[in-house]
Amino acid sequence: MTDPKPALTLRDLFAAKAAAAERRRAEAEAVDAQKKADLALFSERVQTYQITDEDRERALTRIRRAFEAGERELMLVKFPSMLCEDGGRRINNHLEGWQDTLPGVMHKIYEWWEKDLAPGGFTFAARIIDYPGGMPGDVGIFIGWPQTLD
Repeated sequence: MTDPKPALTLRDLFAAKAAAAERRRAEAEAVDAQKKADLALFSERVQTYQITDEDRERALTRIRRAFEAGERELMLVKFPSMLCEDGGRRINNHLEGWQDTLPGVMHKIYEWWEKDLAPGGFTFAARIIDYPGGMPGDVGIFIGWPQTLD
């Protein structure tokens, strides 16, 4: 007569634990690969996008709404700091020439502000808005205005 197989063995537990860890690792790799692919697509779009009249009108409508709501600024858009030529270092440290590090369409937004909005009294700012893992994350592009005309 043979001994029945035990209902549970340490070998089974360790094998199941290893299989679960491998599944989590594979899932994390798939998520990371998807994030990289999404970032590459977004980066390409940032570099090639041309601002349209509709984009400008949408932005102006958002600015009007924020002003009417009593806000002092509006974040028009955000993007990963890694798209800046210096990874956002100049923006983060408020160094001269930070606007020249803005990628593609973000620099075009700056040029639009400079040509059309600055003469009307609006301000432009770029700020690091989060620090995942202690490193600069996203950059926000802000259009601002004073509380009063004085």
